[in-house]
Amino acid sequence: EMEEWANLSFYFAADITQPLTFTSASSINTGDYMAGDVTYAFEEEASVTVEGTLTSLTVNAPNATVSNYSSVSAVSLVNAADDAYHEYGYVRGTLALADSLAGTVVIGQEGTVVEVDASQAAADATIDNRGYILSLTAGENASRITNNGYIGNAADLGLENAASLTYTISNASDLSRLRDKINNGIRMENVTYLLTADIDLSGADWIPMGPETNPFTGTFDGQGHTINGLTSLCLFGYVGAGTTVRDLVFTNVSTILPPVAACVYGSVTAPTTFSNIQVNGTISSDVISVSGLVGILRSTETELPSSMKQSPEVIIENCTNNASASCVGYTRAAGFVVTVYGVNLVVRDCVNNGDLSVTNYTREAHAGGIVGFVLPSGLGESGSLNRNNFTVRIENCTNNGAVSGMVGMSAGNYVGGIVGASTNGRLEIVGCTNSGDVASRNSAGGDTTNAGGIVGRISGNVQIDDCDVTGSVSATADRTGTTVYAGGVVGYYHPSVSGGVSLENVLVAGNVTANGQGTSACVAGGLVGFNNNRNNRVTVTECTVGANVAVTASGAEENCAALVAGQSATGTLTIASVTVAEGGTLVYGSENASLGLTQTPVEGGYIRYEGAAE
Repeated sequence: EMEEWANLSFYFAADITQPLTFTSASSINTGDYMAGDVTYAFEEEASVTVEGTLTSLTVNAPNATVSNYSSVSAVSLVNAADDAYHEYGYVRGTLALADSLAGTVVIGQEGTVVEVDASQAAADATIDNRGYILSLTAGENASRITNNGYIGNAADLGLENAASLTYTISNASDLSRLRDKINNGIRMENVTYLLTADIDLSGADWIPMGPETNPFTGTFDGQGHTINGLTSLCLFGYVGAGTTVRDLVFTNVSTILPPVAACVYGSVTAPTTFSNIQVNGTISSDVISVSGLVGILRSTETELPSSMKQSPEVIIENCTNNASASCVGYTRAAGFVVTVYGVNLVVRDCVNNGDLSVTNYTREAHAGGIVGFVLPSGLGESGSLNRNNFTVRIENCTNNGAVSGMVGMSAGNYVGGIVGASTNGRLEIVGCTNSGDVASRNSAGGDTTNAGGIVGRISGNVQIDDCDVTGSVSATADRTGTTVYAGGVVGYYHPSVSGGVSLENVLVAGNVTANGQGTSACVAGGLVGFNNNRNNRVTVTECTVGANVAVTASGAEENCAALVAGQSATGTLTIASVTVAEGGTLVYGSENASLGLTQTPVEGGYIRYEGAAE
């Protein structure tokens, strides 16, 4: 039958488990299916292409040019025309050269072979490697190997590897082949993956690239191209240290169930860079946290270096998230990073335009325009958490999306225009703007609900400089038993052993509201809701709360509202300089005069206060 239907291309419509022998030139593509053992055995001059997934491939066609793009367990090269076998696919096992093969075997740039066995090859057989070979057995023919790519045992063969490799991706099939190589355990080094065309994954059952056991590494350069229609899961699974992803656009993202983000599903290990990436679409889940770009940044070190400059960083720069991200029944939502576990992170020049929301009735929630939650990680010598040896710096970033969180039961709720919550480590937020409305709500009498124009809840060492908040900030409890804290900049400063908070040159121009239905206390502050850290200071320098800003607290047994701090632990607030509306109260429960500050009228109905409160 194959001889009767010669010189055609066969596209498979089902798995084929029995051997197939082509006695004339016919290309094959198994598509989404698998072929068993495929043999080419004919004398005519011809060119054939093999694509898809095979069990084995045997080539015994002395006058044929064969190009293999398939994923195949084993390849046996008995004979082919000179310079006529080209490997562009993925050989999961051995590519063996028989003693009858006298021509040249070319491993193309995209070709990946676990093992090349040339020990039995004829003396005049040659190998031209431009791709990736994990191991090569050369016999006595090592001098007939040209290596312009990577060979795992190149040094043993007296060869040098290329300083870097380039792997081009021009369509969905290329991307799937690369994914299959990595997900089957191939770990490539010094490779730049170039996207050379837009790719449409609409309707594809995409599986992320890079499992936890073999994270994706290298440079993925989108060159400004688009990946459209990502619907099932993220582009990458786990990303290893030293990776760069850049110049890439995601369009029509529509992920549901367990996506986490458009770009990376699992954890990212420093150092890693994400640069000039844009995400468009909708990301939603009812089983896991969500963000526009990245899931989890996690330290793999058991003990973090004492010097921050010595510890690697994850860098996210010049990225834009236009996708809305929402989760119901889980804990976190963010514009760019769901969770940071003890990793040095720099986010700069990024913009979130997507609305972000968390709805959770069984556990606490965190939502942030840029980052959801910052947590400590790493073990010190004594086995205790080494909490403070990492820095998260967010600079020149903007959030334009509405950020909201709603919880019930005994859970806490922490929502911020830039960061949802940060526990220990050092947090630096510089030159950022939040224009999105921030809202936290507890609907069933839970523990606490916090909202901040910049950060919902903080502890540790925090610096917030040169930032603007123009969106409204609100924290609401629908039942008794919930403490309610809302701050134009910081909702709640939690007690911590080390740290301190510095607010410098910050403008709040949006209303701040705390409302509770019969709760014990509702607290609203133009800058800080509740400063509850008795060990460290909040220092306010050159900050302004707009004259038209309403700071209100209502519905509780005690309603605390003031233009600087709704509540503050005694002796832990330093006001170096602040400008607020004339006649406003700086700290709830304190007369402005008793704070020992000098007062200077300022045009526009403002008063400038200078001095130091002890």
